[in-house]
Amino acid sequence: MKIGFIGLGIMGKPMVKNFLKEQNTVLVNDVNKDTELEMVKEGAQAVSITEMAQEVDYLFLSLPNGAIVKSVLYSGQESILNQPQVNVKSVIDTSSLTPNESLEISKVLEEKSVSYIDAPVSGGEPLAITGELSIMVGCNENDYEDIKKVCEPIAQSVIRVGEVGSGSVVKLANQIIVNTNIAALSEAVVLAKKFNIDLEAMYQAIKGGLAESTVMDAKFPKMIAEDYQPGGTLNINLKDLKNVTSTADTVGLTLPVSNQVKEIYKSEVAQGNGLNDHSGIIKYFENINNMKVTKC
Repeated sequence: MKIGFIGLGIMGKPMVKNFLKEQNTVLVNDVNKDTELEMVKEGAQAVSITEMAQEVDYLFLSLPNGAIVKSVLYSGQESILNQPQVNVKSVIDTSSLTPNESLEISKVLEEKSVSYIDAPVSGGEPLAITGELSIMVGCNENDYEDIKKVCEPIAQSVIRVGEVGSGSVVKLANQIIVNTNIAALSEAVVLAKKFNIDLEAMYQAIKGGLAESTVMDAKFPKMIAEDYQPGGTLNINLKDLKNVTSTADTVGLTLPVSNQVKEIYKSEVAQGNGLNDHSGIIKYFENINNMKVTKC
């Protein structure tokens, strides 16, 4: 089985490494040729789009947005579907798109007898590294068991949530939960700091109760250490929140909390901090309250 992978960013690189650990043949392509070379040193093969279209059975994508996904697959001059020979069986798209984008892409690929699986992931870089991502799969029921097996090296959970587009909906729901949690955690930390509470003691006290969460465990230490090295950037999460609110608008839903959190993220990105981890949203709350939250 040959696996193709396009998009070797924060999430793509560790996923490729985990496929390689399982002795898979992995062909890679990225606009950043230094990143390609890094993966070649790990055992991958850097190839052209033409070779990718001809040689791989399963093509994984990990790309920033829907426009780039479409360009890579069919709208770009050198896209996969514009190659003289296309042997790709399934495109497994781990990018975070809107449901409408996923459906549009699926229809185009279906005309070329290529299955499109919307398979956004959750867990960030740490779980991408350990191969323990959660994948929310939108696909034809007949494709599911095959896709589940292919994804085993990169995920601890591969759950089909419905037909194509459903994975994107569930990822949007996931991003609401994650990003509102981070914003709420930021407010809680600022409140505690204002009253000179020992933040580590606060964390340990809360940890055993209902407020304990994976988000808190992952992001609280980064907040108080001012460690904004990204697992998931503010830019990417703002994009996801925009997808949440635009998708809600298309079906007449009002999501006041998501809209408010989106505006907070937008404000922090406007300060030039878009490449920070989204735990860095605490800087917004520090700034509006004219205070600092650190261990020192």
